[in-house]
Amino acid sequence: MLELELRQANRELFPNSGQSASENYSVIILDNNVNTYEQVIDVCMRALAISFAEAYDIALAVDQNGQAEVFEGNQSDAEAVAGIIRTIGISVLVVPKSKT
Repeated sequence: MLELELRQANRELFPNSGQSASENYSVIILDNNVNTYEQVIDVCMRALAISFAEAYDIALAVDQNGQAEVFEGNQSDAEAVAGIIRTIGISVLVVPKSKT
């Protein structure tokens, strides 16, 4: 459910993202032992323009699963989102979205 809500929000914030399956990229946050929940929540709220509750769910998913996909869109939008998230020193992957 959270992933669907994030994708809908992403379409509103980044209208050119998701133009075609071959252009889609995912932004994945990787867990570490340095950043706090508060830091991850704050940066996700800024990078994704989401609520505290949505950002908290992301921080929880990163902590419990070791990673969380937080954005899907075209490469330039994905890199922009990842760039904001990286400002707190957390590792972020930008990877082509596999066609399914």
